[in-house]
Amino acid sequence: MVELRLQAELKQTLELLLAPRLIQMLKVLSLPYLEAVEAVSREAEENVLLDVERQDEYVEFLRFLTSDRKIKQEADFNDLPGLKNIGQTEKTLEAHLLDQLEMADLETKQKEIAREMIGNIDDHGYLLAYPRLRDKIMAQFDVSRPTVDKVLKIVQGFEPEGVGARDLQECLLLQIEAYDFENEELEKILTEVVTHHLEAVDSQDAKKLAASLGVPESGAAEIINYIKNNLNPYPGASFGQATCHVIPSFAVEATAKGFAVVNLEKRYGPIVKLSPHYLKLLDDPKTDAKTREYLQAKLKRARELMEDFAKRSETLEKIARKIIDSQPEFLAKGAAWLRPLTQKSLAEEFGLHPSTISRTVSGKYVQTPQGLFPLRFLCPRGPKGLTVARLKALLSEVIAGEDKAQPLSDEAVTKVLLTRGARIDRRTTAYYRQELKIPNAAERSKQK
Repeated sequence: MVELRLQAELKQTLELLLAPRLIQMLKVLSLPYLEAVEAVSREAEENVLLDVERQDEYVEFLRFLTSDRKIKQEADFNDLPGLKNIGQTEKTLEAHLLDQLEMADLETKQKEIAREMIGNIDDHGYLLAYPRLRDKIMAQFDVSRPTVDKVLKIVQGFEPEGVGARDLQECLLLQIEAYDFENEELEKILTEVVTHHLEAVDSQDAKKLAASLGVPESGAAEIINYIKNNLNPYPGASFGQATCHVIPSFAVEATAKGFAVVNLEKRYGPIVKLSPHYLKLLDDPKTDAKTREYLQAKLKRARELMEDFAKRSETLEKIARKIIDSQPEFLAKGAAWLRPLTQKSLAEEFGLHPSTISRTVSGKYVQTPQGLFPLRFLCPRGPKGLTVARLKALLSEVIAGEDKAQPLSDEAVTKVLLTRGARIDRRTTAYYRQELKIPNAAERSKQK
């Protein structure tokens, strides 16, 4: 009886954790714009209860505006809010990764190592023959093996999730880690399966997986379906050998009153509604039972889809505007002025789990006066109180403004930086000064 009860509880736990309804809602939340449009179109084609009230206008506008420079120069952007500063949105996987690297809070040498790695990532998103590449980088940049491995982990944190993996297992594990599940038990189960039972997943052998895990066969089947439907074995495939559209969900434009934020998805994206014709047919007492059953199933699915996309829109709008509003200096002056803003702090502010923030910002982009950026890169960590780029900019500013007759020592510069929000010591100040190729105080004194 005890064993049966345990099996029943485990089965119920798995079914709850892998509930298709919850999975679908979370999947919709993480969709980039183009994939969201495709999902809506696909559902509308398959569901008679869904009417597309407005087709996607956004991608067509972008293609039209970027097809010819003269077209954009003559366009009236009063009728096209948010599109004035959007340029070419097509990118190769390498260009996409290099853009993210430029925004990453890294030291100069780390960025050089990362560029070398990115240049060796194949079209599927994998970094093959890594041991040989690591040895080459160690010799080329005179760095240790742990340093190279540390940079690899940073590159593996870029979008698309799973990029930079050395094999399929690592690719899927990176995606599980990036997903930041709200339930540790689910994450543990998926990690166990990917680490030790990929063969059973590949062959879709639920019976074998159930025996290996000691779980009900129905639960093993749900796990296999989840991995097959939600984890991507080829993270770079959407780029292929050519290019992929990187479409911003929001645009920020400078105005006389400050910065105006436009939700481009809401302004130009598709709008769906329930079909009045089939709703009427469903309510018609003359409709036969089989047709009514069919329509009721389609209505349930249509309402779920509309609910999921409404939740996606509401959550994305709320989080994106908070992120954008938190970075006024970046919008006006550039990347060096980004201020630390962790996803954990956003989660606490909105009463959400960090995984919800992670899914919301994943694959979403914002067009700013400084260029096109992944939304997540406007949420940099700042363990030193400021981003590295901002620290370096401040350090340069402090030294540029010093009394040239009495140059500041690294200790004195550190004290000034501490008053401006930095949490660093003298050694770190000296390191950043050397990175910027600024002489020490004694050498600067001789140059005056």
